[in-house]
Amino acid sequence: MSGLAATAVLAVVAPALAAALGLPAGRRSKAAAVTVGVAGALVALVAAVAEAALTWDGSRVRTGIPLLGTALAGDPAAGGPAVDLALRADDLGGVVGVAVGVVALAVQVYSAAYLHGPGTPDAPTRYPAYAATVSLFTAAMMLVVHADDLVLLLVGWEVMGLASYLLVGHHSEREAARAAAVKAFLVTRVGDVGFLLGVVVLLVGAGTSSVTELLELAGTGQVATSTWTAAALLLLAGIVGKSAQFPLHTWLPDAMEGPTPVSALIHAATMVAAGVAVVAKLYAVFVAAPAALVVLAALSAVTMLGAALAALAQSDLKRLLAWSTVSQVAIMFAGLSAGTAEGRASGLAHLMSHAAFKALLFLAAGCVAHLVGSNLLRDMGALRRTAPRLAVTLGIGLAALAGLPPLNGFFSKEAVITSVEDVALHGGGALDQQAAAVLMIAGYATTFVTALYAARAAAVVLLGEGAAAHGVPRAMEWPVVALAVLTVLGGALLLPGGPALLAGARVGLVAALVGTLLAGAGVAVGLLAAARPDRDVAAALPGRLAAVLHDGYRLDAVQDAAVVRPARALARLVVTGDRDVVDAYVRGTAAASTGAGGLLRRLQTGVVAGQLGWVFAGAVGGGLLALGLAVAT
Repeated sequence: MSGLAATAVLAVVAPALAAALGLPAGRRSKAAAVTVGVAGALVALVAAVAEAALTWDGSRVRTGIPLLGTALAGDPAAGGPAVDLALRADDLGGVVGVAVGVVALAVQVYSAAYLHGPGTPDAPTRYPAYAATVSLFTAAMMLVVHADDLVLLLVGWEVMGLASYLLVGHHSEREAARAAAVKAFLVTRVGDVGFLLGVVVLLVGAGTSSVTELLELAGTGQVATSTWTAAALLLLAGIVGKSAQFPLHTWLPDAMEGPTPVSALIHAATMVAAGVAVVAKLYAVFVAAPAALVVLAALSAVTMLGAALAALAQSDLKRLLAWSTVSQVAIMFAGLSAGTAEGRASGLAHLMSHAAFKALLFLAAGCVAHLVGSNLLRDMGALRRTAPRLAVTLGIGLAALAGLPPLNGFFSKEAVITSVEDVALHGGGALDQQAAAVLMIAGYATTFVTALYAARAAAVVLLGEGAAAHGVPRAMEWPVVALAVLTVLGGALLLPGGPALLAGARVGLVAALVGTLLAGAGVAVGLLAAARPDRDVAAALPGRLAAVLHDGYRLDAVQDAAVVRPARALARLVVTGDRDVVDAYVRGTAAASTGAGGLLRRLQTGVVAGQLGWVFAGAVGGGLLALGLAVAT
């Protein structure tokens, strides 16, 4: 096995082994569980860094790396497809794998203190199971970005869904956590049905589920456009669910019931980013289906602006960041929907930037909650005085989220808008110019609103009055500092000499100027609210509008009325039919058998005179029957 192939295998296998060994190790001591979890994430990160270095210029690709052998082989005589469960090592797996490894390592180190330190918001229970599940989650995401076959990718996709269910519901003693875990599992499963059907369509229509072969077939004309379109739209259903895009986004804000490090893991570089990685991996397939790109662009435009407005009205810092994630992932999809190499590069660049600053924001939010004992914004304030280092790192994360230069969020976001703007003004992409124009306008509007709610969070959390703090454990503080450094320096990935995967991303002068002005205006308005007594710009919103935004446009109620209640009514109907119809026959048969047995039992009294009487009656009856037959003949 070559060195490049070994890096892909190690990136997947190391956290998987940590997941398998974490539980038995944790029975010995909590320290052993911590060591195994951190070691698995660290080895995966080192392997991803090596893979990224070996594929830096984009010229080296290794496909068909053996992992699980052949799962299904078609009849060679009939030309049936073979499903080879192999891995692929390339620049996408390396660069995205680094983001996954960095966040996973930060979460494992941070969790060791967050789930054990005194006074933490989350109960310090079941840590070995928690650390092992985080490792399993990491392995599943690594499998998604490295799979060379869609069936193997689907395995990682579903394992990630299972791990997210376990992590969101980690504190299963709380009803809210259990409900959030079930909701996340069921909503994402709705989309995953489409994803599975998309794989089937490609197996039937293109004759293969191999990523390498699909990329070679796309655009050659050997497969009908209708096949690419149907497959892309079905895959998009699963992608929308996993990446929490409208209308399957409602699970993500509720997933905040999980421990804060879990929120960082899910929101920054794994589950919600998995859809972006899949679209980038199969980009030639989506470009061959322009209708699917139009749908993706429409969903991106609605989601990025709608989620940003919802974030503006949140009263909980974690839920604000959750809605922010929904919006930021939509920005990544906006770049991908352009249907150009530049759009793909810019979407992936924003994935990398978002992984750093969103993990930073969630882990910093966990530190703030550790200090004040609450996630509610009204309980926070004066962080600049009570915890100045934490205030600086949180401020860096919020500034990157707002898209202020020279932080990484500015470069990647403006690169996305530039790629969409180029298609809108000059064409040349798989997306039509009108759709690109709408997407560009939505991007600029989202820039302003994002800066507004980021500044609002800064005004409430960093300024104002606050009680004295008791400090944050070093194991929680150092990952935040490291992520802050990456947030500051991350824009360098788009400079000349950066990875070839991101080389197409560029920041146009117009997009940079307009984006900076809009972001600056949003920050100014948000910070001006610091002069208000409540220091909250959301308080200026009309009450009814604020309530609708706070409740996420009340789409949960819509889904409850349109899906949940009818499903429960149907379930009750099925139960009634099973109980009162199907089971009634079974119960009736039992009752009839019991009655007949009781009647026959009465005939067996054991009294000799009675038995002789029945014999005499039988003889008389038999004689009369014989006489009747004789007369009849």
